[in-house]
Amino acid sequence: MKIIKKECGPVYTNGYLVYDELSKDALIIDAPQGLWDEISFFVINNNLNIKALLLTHSHWDHILDCNLIKNKTNTNIYIHPKDYYRLEEPNKHTIFPLPINIDPVEDVIFVNDNDNLQFGNLYFNVIHTPGHTEGGVCYFNHFENIIFTGDTLFHNSIGRTDFPGSSTDELLNSIKKKLLILPENTKVYSGHGEITSIGYEKRNNPFIID
Repeated sequence: MKIIKKECGPVYTNGYLVYDELSKDALIIDAPQGLWDEISFFVINNNLNIKALLLTHSHWDHILDCNLIKNKTNTNIYIHPKDYYRLEEPNKHTIFPLPINIDPVEDVIFVNDNDNLQFGNLYFNVIHTPGHTEGGVCYFNHFENIIFTGDTLFHNSIGRTDFPGSSTDELLNSIKKKLLILPENTKVYSGHGEITSIGYEKRNNPFIID
């Protein structure tokens, strides 16, 4: 499994292209503004077949390219049902006014805690990690010990909990009981910032060290 990380949009949000070199199966994880422009040449030149767009949550900076990617690839969008309301009426839930209009995202597929997703040769387990948002999820590949955490867990930090629908207690509970139990060598690909690992965060993250 190969991973291409792109930092896009006005608040430097990470979007990921995940693909299998042999089968050409591919996924996109989160859809910040400009991600498709960043990855489309690679996708087309390598004949990748985009099987799904997986959303870790529905804050505006992670969804701006959703409809563009869906139109370009004819793929399905996956999200937890508790976060869908922001996709239905995105302009009502941007936290602060934006100078752009965001079109609603329709016809999604819902994922829930402990769902197992398979797209060709790509496998992910869904881990529901509420706290940053009500329906925030992480996508874990246990074969390669890789997890995409969205805005739940960052390098030396955690997701903000001063937004509507956020909860500090829930977020810390999600991290400690669902993420820190994973193998320490699990690589963490988050929604902002650099790549880290479960072991590093367990020992060094100032927000979760008891």
